[in-house]
Amino acid sequence: MLKRLIPNVRCFATKHTVNQEQLETFKELSKQWWNTNHKGTRILHSFNDLRVPWITEQLTQTGLLKKSADKSTPLAGISFLEVGCGGGILTEPLSRLGGNVTGLDCNEDMFKTAVDHNTENDNFPNLRYVLSTIEEYSVGNKNKYDVVIASETIEHVEEQDFFLKCCIECLKPGGSIFITTNSKSLFSRLIFINLFEDILHYIPKGGHKYDMFIDIEDMKSMFKRGMLTTTI
Repeated sequence: MLKRLIPNVRCFATKHTVNQEQLETFKELSKQWWNTNHKGTRILHSFNDLRVPWITEQLTQTGLLKKSADKSTPLAGISFLEVGCGGGILTEPLSRLGGNVTGLDCNEDMFKTAVDHNTENDNFPNLRYVLSTIEEYSVGNKNKYDVVIASETIEHVEEQDFFLKCCIECLKPGGSIFITTNSKSLFSRLIFINLFEDILHYIPKGGHKYDMFIDIEDMKSMFKRGMLTTTI
């Protein structure tokens, strides 16, 4: 988890983050997004067992989430932007905990899946979905959110440095950004590409590109350029 130091980053949509090949690949998964029996999406659902407690714990340590908060809706009053929200697997649990959540995705099929699932189930009044790229959305939504999340997203986009800058642009000064992604390592290649795609077919082939994975040192450099400081 990282915190934004000062509002000095400006993002202009002169570059584009969408990788069309990745976009088409994930269209195949959109209809299975909420099927917890599907091998590929079941893994994504299981990530919430780690992601949600991690996010709430870190926000407690920053002081944004009060220890005295209502246990059923501890995130009430906190604004979230999830970039690359897909069908809403993480977005909905954050809303269920009271967060005012905006889910952003540029994949029309995923967007429809997310909207339909929320409408047909809990229909959270504190949740909305937006069909847009982060570079387009950030232009009119600067310094707006307490928390920005990009979970398992940055490894699927072009211009990753620019993508991160646009995410930061939506963050309030002193706000927190959470990023999870595959490290550029032999282990990640073996698990996410060779095993999950080539052997087990959990994920459509081409769902991950090793050259789009990010080395840890490169990620640290991106954080530094974005004026982010690691606080936890």
